[in-house]
Amino acid sequence: MSEPTEACLRMAGHWLRIGHPERTLDELQGLTGEAALDYRAYLFRGAALHSLDRNQEAIDVLRDGLALHGPFLGMLHILGSALRSEGRLPEAEAAFLQGLSLDPNDPDLLIGYALVCLTAGQAQKASALVERAASHAPESAAVSAARAQVAFALGNDRDMHRHSAEALSHDPEDPNARALHGTASMLTGDPRSGYTSLASAAASHPGDPDLRAAAREAKLINHPLMRPLRPFARINPLIVWIVAVAVIYGLRAAGLAPLSFAFAMIWLAFCVYSWVVPPLVRRWLNRKWGS
Repeated sequence: MSEPTEACLRMAGHWLRIGHPERTLDELQGLTGEAALDYRAYLFRGAALHSLDRNQEAIDVLRDGLALHGPFLGMLHILGSALRSEGRLPEAEAAFLQGLSLDPNDPDLLIGYALVCLTAGQAQKASALVERAASHAPESAAVSAARAQVAFALGNDRDMHRHSAEALSHDPEDPNARALHGTASMLTGDPRSGYTSLASAAASHPGDPDLRAAAREAKLINHPLMRPLRPFARINPLIVWIVAVAVIYGLRAAGLAPLSFAFAMIWLAFCVYSWVVPPLVRRWLNRKWGS
């Protein structure tokens, strides 16, 4: 292969590694003839399209590459991820299983298959696959991120926070790690860190409505007017009501009717505050955020 072609492929891979998939596609457009059929051209093009959420195009490219070059672990991994993003879970599972039949211990394939299982609601199976990947790549940022996602699915908020912090320590600028860390921080009662991480992730993916909504909700919770409501954010409202009613009637039964009345008035004021203030703050924030 000629030196200019090699240089083009190396540059395409470089742009992909540093997070500029659109530049990767621009580089690959310059390839013609046999050079355009190189396995790296298919791999890089498929990965770039997947990064840009052009998943159906990525699937078509990768399947063409696999048909031409045969089973290739990198292509199978990205193909499985693109199929999962499209919600085609049986096909995604087949792609990852094909890859694992060639290398049963490949950490990327194990994690990819685990994410398919998570999407299908099979958290325990996903956990086993992630731990298997961890035994082969214990220092991997992808393993830490996958562990955080498994912990979230299992409802283990503190484990999610710990693993997301590990993932973030590997690459503080990674938007996916920031999104995980922000979610975990919100769940463990640290809304300030949660907003910082979610806002950073949303800024890196301005076209992601879910991240934007999560950052906006974190901003709402961090507003000074929401401070009186924060202690109750992670408690079942029904439990709060039961406790409040129990206190009111308990004080009355104990012969402390004036104190019971005062507590009831405070509770009523708190309820009105919780009903009125959040919608007003949310409306103000929505106007500020342009929606």
